[in-house]
Amino acid sequence: MSLKYLMLFILYTMLIFSCLVAPANAGNPRYVDPEETVSLIKEGKALTVDTMSYIECMDHRIPGSICIALEEFDKNAPLLLKDKKRPIVFYCESKDCERANEVYKKAVAMGYENIYILKGGLPEWKSAGYEVETTKRVRRMPVVSVKFIQLQKMMVEKKELLILDVRTEAMFKEGHIDGAINIPMYMLHKKLHTIPGNRPVIVVDEKGKRSFVACSFLINNGFKDVQRLFGGMNYKEKLDKKR
Repeated sequence: MSLKYLMLFILYTMLIFSCLVAPANAGNPRYVDPEETVSLIKEGKALTVDTMSYIECMDHRIPGSICIALEEFDKNAPLLLKDKKRPIVFYCESKDCERANEVYKKAVAMGYENIYILKGGLPEWKSAGYEVETTKRVRRMPVVSVKFIQLQKMMVEKKELLILDVRTEAMFKEGHIDGAINIPMYMLHKKLHTIPGNRPVIVVDEKGKRSFVACSFLINNGFKDVQRLFGGMNYKEKLDKKR
């Protein structure tokens, strides 16, 4: 290797290292790709934290990850992440990692110093060829999707049904379908026993993605008539704006 290329290699290495060790900043989160995450795990003994619900985290996660849902981070982080200097990589299900970004902000405010977000989330991790582990699989079941216009018709006909909104408490307070009850995804396994099993259940989420796992979870636990709202509340709100 020529001296010129050797110097460029050293400068590049120093730049990467300086990015990784810079203090955490809520306004400028630090991202690491799957390869850098693996290096942090091996060299720095980093922890990986899945910010989805307990059900989703147990269903599939990066091996060895700790499950701390975004909504429970304030309560559980002091118990499960006691070393605030240890490298921690947060991730979630989607490529944009909204939940991991929210957790990152909370972690900065709580004094965690050496933290990162997995760029591209779990999808990028899988695409890179790395394994995931399953501790308690939610067996996927056939689930019918109901469009909002169909749901409206069912409500007008006063069909006995339970609309189960699994979004966060904050989202539910901002707006929800009349008559819906709110059991956020991260609480679903704890409050399963409170859901009446004698009528059809329509599961509503934010984008129509997490409801599939929620419905499968309910069916696996004995619920006979479970459907989900197509596109979630985001799709409904788009329809409302067009009217």
